[in-house]
Amino acid sequence: MALSEAARDELRRMVVEERDRTAARLAALEQTFAELVAAADLEPPDDEHDPDGTTAYERAQVSSLAGEARVRLAELDAALAADADLGTCATCGGEVGWERLQALPGTRHCVACAASGAVPP
Repeated sequence: MALSEAARDELRRMVVEERDRTAARLAALEQTFAELVAAADLEPPDDEHDPDGTTAYERAQVSSLAGEARVRLAELDAALAADADLGTCATCGGEVGWERLQALPGTRHCVACAASGAVPP
């Protein structure tokens, strides 16, 4: 059963809200990364070069989180671009399921196709 127009409107709203949250998270992570780099530039170099690895770890962690946010942002943009197909599985053409759409706004795959391992969750 295809989504009603009201459900499609609600889904669009949820995807846009998730996109806005993700974009804000990405901007904050990019700012944090820039601050880490700037702070490292202010510290005088020493022979030990961050013996605990803290600076490198923090940069790697923030960089990884920013990468995940970029991927999620691209997924949400793709969902919005495929507006006519919202709620329809991009793999099998079946229904994605309202509960899954609420949990993962913008997902383009049903539970069965995602569980098959052929597509991202």
